Formats: sequence, C-alpha cells, structure tokens
Amino acid sequence: MVLKTVTTFLTTVPTRPTRTYEFKNVLINVCIFILVMEMCERLCFYGLTGSIKVLFQSRFGYTSFQASALTNVLPSFVYLTPLLGGYVADEYWGRFKTIAVFGIVYLAGVSIMSYSVYPGRENKDLFLMACFGLLALGSGGIKANVVTLGGDQFDDKNPVHVQQKEAFFNYFYWAINIGAGVSYGYLAQMATNGSGDISPEYGFFWSFTICSIALGMALVVFLGASSRYIMYPASGGTMGIFFQVFKDSLRTSWEPWGIALGLVLMITGFVLSVSGAFVQDDATNKNLAIAGCANAGAGVLLTGAMCVDTSWVGAGKGYERVSEELDEKSPDILSSNENGSIDGSNGENTSKSNLEAAGSHERQVENSHDIANAKELWRVMPPVLCATSFWVAYGQMSGNFYAQSCQMDLRVGSSQLNAAVLNVGDCIAIVVCIPLFDTFLYPLIERVKGSKFTLLQKMASGFVVSTLALLAAAFIEIKRRDSGVPDFMSPGASYSNCAPVYSDSNPDTCAQDDSGFLGKKTCMSNMSVFWMAIPYFLIGVSECLISVQVYELCYTEIPVEMRSSAQAINLFTTGLASAIAAGLTVAFQVDIPNDLNKGHLERVYFTIAAIQFLTFLIFIYVTRNFEYKKVATNGFQPLAGDSESKEAIDQSFFEKPRDIGEAEA
Repeated sequence: MVLKTVTTFLTTVPTRPTRTYEFKNVLINVCIFILVMEMCERLCFYGLTGSIKVLFQSRFGYTSFQASALTNVLPSFVYLTPLLGGYVADEYWGRFKTIAVFGIVYLAGVSIMSYSVYPGRENKDLFLMACFGLLALGSGGIKANVVTLGGDQFDDKNPVHVQQKEAFFNYFYWAINIGAGVSYGYLAQMATNGSGDISPEYGFFWSFTICSIALGMALVVFLGASSRYIMYPASGGTMGIFFQVFKDSLRTSWEPWGIALGLVLMITGFVLSVSGAFVQDDATNKNLAIAGCANAGAGVLLTGAMCVDTSWVGAGKGYERVSEELDEKSPDILSSNENGSIDGSNGENTSKSNLEAAGSHERQVENSHDIANAKELWRVMPPVLCATSFWVAYGQMSGNFYAQSCQMDLRVGSSQLNAAVLNVGDCIAIVVCIPLFDTFLYPLIERVKGSKFTLLQKMASGFVVSTLALLAAAFIEIKRRDSGVPDFMSPGASYSNCAPVYSDSNPDTCAQDDSGFLGKKTCMSNMSVFWMAIPYFLIGVSECLISVQVYELCYTEIPVEMRSSAQAINLFTTGLASAIAAGLTVAFQVDIPNDLNKGHLERVYFTIAAIQFLTFLIFIYVTRNFEYKKVATNGFQPLAGDSESKEAIDQSFFEKPRDIGEAEA
C-alpha cells in the first residue's frame, strides 16, 4: 500500500547506514576505539584540572577564594559548549566530523596550556585564554557526541547488539574513570610534587605535556578507525523544526512561556556566575555569585515543572483531530492487491483523487512526527534537570572536599599526599560498582521486587546515596576540627603542602589563626586524610546510579536525529550546577575561611545534603507517570493507530512501554 509506505517512511528514524563489513561483536571490534578515545581524553582533562586550583595560587598569584571561584567556573565553560557541539552535529556536520574538528581545537588548547606553565616563561593571560577558550570549546564540543556515536554503532533490530549497547554505556563510564583515576592518582601528584627526576618546579609542565600526548593519541586512535563506524548524517533542520513547534506552542499554551522564562533565568544565572569569577573585587564577586546561584536554581525548577506534562506541545493546531479523520478514511483512500497496485485495479488505473488524499495524509504524518519528536525531548527534561542537584554535590570533590582534605593528616612516610589523589576513591567506586551492580545488585533487586529495576528508580536511589555522602563529609569535618594539630616530628612536619599559605618567611611557624603574623602556614589536623575516602566513594556510587542512567536516558528515549542535542542539554546541567555551587560557596564564605579550623564547613555540607534529599522527593513526584518508549525491532517508531507497527514492537525492554503516538491521540 502507498499509505503504508508513506507512513513507514515518515515515521522511521533516519535510515541506518551500513559498514563495509558487519562485525559480530561491535563492542570489541568497533566501540573499543571510541572507549580508548574517551579514556585518553578524560585522562587529559582531569590531568589538567585536577590540581588547577594549586596552579592558580602558586604560579599566578590568585588568592584562595579567587582560585576556588575560577576552579568552580571552569566546568561551566566546559559544559556550556556541548550545546554548540550537539547542535552542529545534529544540524550540519554529523557526530564524527564534529568530534574531529573540536578535538583538534582541544589539542591546540592543551598544548598552549603546557607551554604557558614552563618555568621561567609562565604566561597567565595565555594560559587563561587556552583554558577557558580552546580547552572549554574543544572538550565540550566533543563531549555530547562521543557517547552518542558509540550508541549509534548498534542495531536495535539485532538482540545481540541490544545487549552490547546496554553494556557500552557502562563501559563508557568505566573508560571515563580509568582515565580520571590515572590523572588523579599520578598526574595530579606529579603536578604539585614532581616525580622521579622531575622536580616540583617542572611538575605542572610535564603533567600537562603528558596530557597533550594522551589527547593526541586519542585522536589518532579515533580517526584511524573511521572506516569501522556507522555515521548517521546530520538531520539538517530537525532542531529548527523543534524550535518552530515550541514557537507555535507559545500561541496556545502558558507552559512554554514558563519554560522560556526558566531558560532565561538559567542563562542569566550562568552568565552572572561566570562573570563573578573574573571580578577581582570580593564584594562584587559575592553579589554576582549569589545572584547567579538564585537565577540558575529558579530556572531549573521552573523549566522542570513545566515539562512534567507535555500535552501543551503542538496543542491547538488540530493535528490530533485531522489525524483521527485520516485514520478513519485511510482504508477507503488506498487499497492494494497482492501485486501492489492501487485501488484494486491490477495496476492499470490510478485515481488522482486517491493520490491527492495520500499526499494530504503524508503531510499530516510528517507534522505529527515533528510534534512527537518535540515531546520526546521535553518529557525527559524533569529527570535530566533533577540531576543538576547531584552535580552540585559532585562538585564538592574538587572544591570543599579538597580543601577539607588539605587540612587533614596528609603524611605518607616522609612525604605528603596530594589531596587531589582522593578523587581516585570516586573512580574506584565506579570501576568496582558498575560490574558489581550489573552482575549482582540489579538482578537481586529485580528478583525481590518482581519487576525491572528501571533507569529512574536507579536515579532515585542515587540521590539517597549522595545525601549520605554529604552527611559523611559533614561529620568527618566536625571530628577533624576537634582532633587538634599533630605533634612536630621534624621542622615543618605539621604544615599542609596544599592548604593556603600565609607566608613562607618563617617556615618553622605553624599558625592556627589568620591574624596576619608573618610566617604562618596552614596546619594539618590530627585525623588521617583517608577518612575522606568515605564521602569520595559514596559520591562515586551515586554517580553510577545517576550519571550513567542519564546518559542512557538521553539516548534510548530520544529520536536519533536529536540525540547529540539531548546529551548536550544533559551536560549543560553540570555547568548550571557549577554556577549554583559557586553561589553557595560565596553565601557560606564566612564558614569557609582559609583556615577551616576557624570556620564551619559542615554547614555547607548539611545544606547540600538537604538539597539532595529534597531533590529525591521532587524526583519521585515528577517521574511518577513517566512511560518508557517502546523499541521497534523493524527499525522505526510507531504511530498510534498503526496496528502493523504495534505488532512489530519488542516489549521486552522496559517495564512500562508506550507507543509514541499515544501521547497525541
């Protein structure tokens, strides 16, 4: 039937390209190159940023507060640019070309950063340009596309590929944390303390140089395997249609106006927070950061609330009514015999009116498909935006967890541990827990509850664990502050090498106040830094439960032609979280002095823990009616009323499958 052909064509995802050779194990023979790319890129990124706060203070003369602000705002830049990378990939270049181009920009930025920290020719302005410009643009530009390109390699019609794709998202996160573990465990230590024949003076230069080499290798491996990849072409207009559907909805519903206001608030909050980090005046910085936090937080809440019910998408345009009429008329419009002829005339007669009716149906189906795509993207926004709260907690590892660790007992033999190494606890948690959860915990939970342990249920559990992580950090801080200062075993033995330094003119004086006396350095406390492995590990567990699931959610529940953009929005929530975290840090500035023994850092942790638990309750509410999309084994997504499409659906994937078109009927 022509009608069947038209309907199938317009409701399919873009035709899946083919390889010159189809591999039985796509994960090993194809995706391994993408995973190596991600591992090396993350090794590079975290190697550069793991000790960057120390670099800002020791080499470029920033105060502890200013260095913290710059450290917090860098992720905002890195996770803003995925919006550009996702848009360019979906609309113009496709994922592979976008990764290649932005990867070269990334490599240029990393190389310049390495050059600009060479001892004797440090260049602060050049470093900041490369860091907040080229690195942020390159890293963010590829971030939304690497995981999506990996997911594209699997054929949903092949049950073996379906299982491998689920494994891919887990291995992808493995690759991220193996790279991060090497960076935090070795490169961060090298940057501040040197290694072997590399003196501390050259630590940052050689650490950054290794990062440049790793990224160069990543690009060579990735580009060298190009013939193995499935590469979907750019959709060329899908996002434009998406925005047109949103614009049309503004005329008939109030919810999109709320979303528009929420987006303005988020962007305003982002800009204010970023601006504050580069302002030297502390009072102005504080006001901008707090305003940025308030705007970003309000924008996230408002946008998420407006997306809980997506019935407003395309409302008032009469698509549903016209579609129902055509569904009723379609058996009379076109008919077919076994030879495929139209209107039962054995192929000899074709009715002009029938073809015109088919053309009308074609246009209607296309409009309906556009609206269905828009709904698919908007409906995942509530759980994705809830993840912003988790990223606020996650950001404590590089900020307050780091500062807290620096005032604990760092001694390991005759040297001190770089507190950034504690991030390895997060990486170990992920590397250990992902296979452990998939092999034992998730199946056990499913046997007990008698149904699938869904993506959203895993995310809800993650918010509980992140709450526990912040509570653990708070109680450790209270205990640390009361533990006192370790006895001197040798001159300078109780100084912290990574905590703020007041003056080096009298290195044998250890200060416990900040009255201004020269020669004061921040003391360690008489409590081992390894206690901080507990909150680091719990953040890693919550990351397994939240972040991995959001990646998969933004792939499996989104139309193929919009997946890079969806991943970009997911990553942008991390940037928003940085803006919110920066505002919270400033708001609690009096509780986070240079010497934490004079403050109450636990108040920050208790506040963020409360935010985590509140998010858990909100998350349960906004996702209570979420329905998982069916996955078609015949390669296309079905319309409501298409009985043949419905019969072709594989219902084994999700606990509560639904037909895309049902939302429009």
